Order: sequence, then C-alpha cells, then structure tokens
Amino acid sequence: MYYQQPPPPVYYGPRYSGCLKFVMYVLSFCIPIVGIIAGIIYMSRGDPESSALGKACLIISIAAIVIGCCVGVAVGVGLPLLQAALESY
Repeated sequence: MYYQQPPPPVYYGPRYSGCLKFVMYVLSFCIPIVGIIAGIIYMSRGDPESSALGKACLIISIAAIVIGCCVGVAVGVGLPLLQAALESY
C-alpha cells in the first residue's frame, strides 16, 4: 500500500527543433543574460536533450561575456594609443 512513483517518461525523437536551438544560441550570444537564464532553466529539466541545450546556452553566454570583455579592453587600450599616434602625425 505504499505509493510508488511513476516511471520516468520515455522520449522519442528530438524534443526541440533546429530552428529553436539556433534562436536560443543567437540570443545567448547577443544577450548573454538571456542565455544564462535559459541555460539554467533548460539544465534543470530531466531529459538529456534539454540538459545539452542548457549547457550549450551557458557556454555560449560565458564565451560572449569573455569576448566582450576582451574587445572592451582592446578598445580601451587601443583608442588612446591611436589618438596619440594621430596627434603626433
């Protein structure tokens, strides 16, 4: 008379279309906070496809943040050097 949990659902075929994945990847790169939130949400789901999508969104978001920081530093260092070079020309 004990309660038994139902068996986990069986998934057949892909759950998310390629178009949705592409949109999530683009959003994760262009707006990293959206990718971080979506990545956490998708990784918390139980099926492997959702976890993989969430992990990819997180990785892309972190990469976008790192690239943005590198570009910011390069511009911050490069612009004064360029300005000094142009003034002496």
